[in-house]
Amino acid sequence: MKESSGPTREEKPDNTVESTAASDTNLTRRDFIRDVAAISAIAPLAPGSTVTTPQADATPSARKPLSADTFIGIQMGPQTLFDEGIERCLDLIRETAEVNAVMVYSQTYHMDMRRPLQTLAPDHGVPLKEMSGRKLPQVWMKTHPQYYQHTVLRHQQPDSTYEFADRDLFAELVEPTRKRGMKLYARILEGSGSIAAQSITNFSQVRAQDVFGQPTSFACWNNPDYRNWWTGTVEDMFRSYQLDGLQWGAERHGPLMTTLLSGRAPFCFCVHCQARCQAKGINVDRARQGFTELCAGVRALQHSPPGTSGAFAGLLRVLLRYPEVLGWEYQYRWSREETAQAIYKTVKAIKPAAQVGWHVDHQQSSWDQVYRAEMTYGEMAAYSDFIKPIVYHDILAPRIRWWYLDRLQKSVLSEIPLDESLDFYYATFGYDRKREPSVEQLDKSGFSPDYVYRETKRTVVETAGKANVYPGIGFDVPWNEQHYPSVPENVYQAVRKGFDAGADGIVVSREYDEMRLPNLKAVGAAVKELTRAQA
Repeated sequence: MKESSGPTREEKPDNTVESTAASDTNLTRRDFIRDVAAISAIAPLAPGSTVTTPQADATPSARKPLSADTFIGIQMGPQTLFDEGIERCLDLIRETAEVNAVMVYSQTYHMDMRRPLQTLAPDHGVPLKEMSGRKLPQVWMKTHPQYYQHTVLRHQQPDSTYEFADRDLFAELVEPTRKRGMKLYARILEGSGSIAAQSITNFSQVRAQDVFGQPTSFACWNNPDYRNWWTGTVEDMFRSYQLDGLQWGAERHGPLMTTLLSGRAPFCFCVHCQARCQAKGINVDRARQGFTELCAGVRALQHSPPGTSGAFAGLLRVLLRYPEVLGWEYQYRWSREETAQAIYKTVKAIKPAAQVGWHVDHQQSSWDQVYRAEMTYGEMAAYSDFIKPIVYHDILAPRIRWWYLDRLQKSVLSEIPLDESLDFYYATFGYDRKREPSVEQLDKSGFSPDYVYRETKRTVVETAGKANVYPGIGFDVPWNEQHYPSVPENVYQAVRKGFDAGADGIVVSREYDEMRLPNLKAVGAAVKELTRAQA
């Protein structure tokens, strides 16, 4: 699932097969939710992991002193800087939101930057351009062949028919950012789907394969050509440009949650993944059989009446009979982390002072419990200068409603009504159900700033000072290709809550071209107030 401007509420599943799962329990659903939440609180932890459920009002502020050097980053699309004018744009974000670090895409393979006009902020002082007919590049840096000798992949080479094809984004940004005391970071989200397929030469050779042997829209992290492409790309960047840092991210679920949430065939089962898992002692045939049965069961549930019994028991049955499923899932996650480690080492070998960190997607920070179980922020900190968990308080509400609760109710949680499923979610993720929306409110109002506090605090506790924590404070993020409005007071409070939780800085998110001036000013007001309080 991607950070898109126009998400759909549902994805159509493939054809289904009949389910044979059964249910046998005397517990009420509310008892079940209560008991599982209690068990989660006392369950043994993996080595090095930490569980905390911070209380926003009851816990004293862990705020660190703010100064002019406190990291206040902002995420921006390249075309915005060129459309609004680099100097003018930098002045605006500095004056409104106290921004001192610009994070701008080097490639845009992950999504179409030509967003609907109605989702863009109209008050930046420059007339909006109709985006739909524009021919924008997917690559905004100049690439150099010598850095790609160990991969078959090649970046797009925009010709003169593309807008801004003659511009060199990072080269043009160095002087304007330096004279304003701003840092310059490259920002990357890995690509997938039609954009990557059409823009990256030989992308078909690195596609992940699903359990049925069919190619997917994603690349495989275990494919050496794909991993070498990323290390070559960041080497090219940091040898060719004066960058202060890099933010890299990958927005996708692992094979288990891919299937549970959508009924899509799990991946990856390419030759590289099979070899990896075999070397770890995982039986490939049994893993394939387990995932096949799981996929069939979920697809059957998607075509069953609401409340179909035996759904959750069916999931447990597969996991108990095929423990290889969990082993495969875990190796998939570690292959992603090894890619991140390779990127980190490459950049540090070139420029040790550069700050390298990770964008942790919203699904990974705030609703994928499998992801939480697989990897703690403390483990990630070993190869991180910073971690940026997404904490978009407003847009989380409809995302939870339609991308999580609704999909799971059509899958392995079909026995649990939506309101009880939401209670279960709040309990297991450590969010305060009294502060956050009910099911009926999820389409109408966002999460509270208290959510920002709790998720930031969890990251701060787990990293234990080994990496900086820069929560992504998101606002004005569209929903269903429409503006999803944020309230300046809530934006102000979200920034304060992030710092109250012990954040080392923040990243103003999601995209600058969506952000209304009152909300940018709310960020600045909070930063100024907290800075003055430390003086």
